[in-house]
Amino acid sequence: MAELEHYEEVYGDAIYYASDNNEEFAFVLSEKEMGATLFGGRAFTLVTAQNPQSTPLSDEENRERNERLEQHLLEKGYDYGPSLGKSTDGSWEEEGFTVFDLSLGDALELGQQFGQHAIVYGEVKRVALAWCEDGRLEWFYPKLLNTNA
Repeated sequence: MAELEHYEEVYGDAIYYASDNNEEFAFVLSEKEMGATLFGGRAFTLVTAQNPQSTPLSDEENRERNERLEQHLLEKGYDYGPSLGKSTDGSWEEEGFTVFDLSLGDALELGQQFGQHAIVYGEVKRVALAWCEDGRLEWFYPKLLNTNA
């Protein structure tokens, strides 16, 4: 359980970058309503294929895994843009994708398929850490940051 709590802390303290190729948002998770609505309230999911189950892989392996994820998104016809998740101290960073209009169930399935502990799922003015193993949701609000941060 201590290991899971560590992941919850890491995911909860991360900085997230989400883009639809027109707009980019940088945000952290906040328990306080911040008044931000990302992508006009459109449902979005942040997902990566990198470092499955938080197991560090080489840059080449991570690139290949994300290429497979992008191929999957293309084959399914999903609307998507780039994403990035990184620790506030800069010691960890994972590239991925912002995928639009998935149901929460489909978003969790995608995260599971690519071996992730959690995904970020957003709708209207809220974002959730959605835990892939058990489907548990922890709801937050996005606190916008300067995108140059």
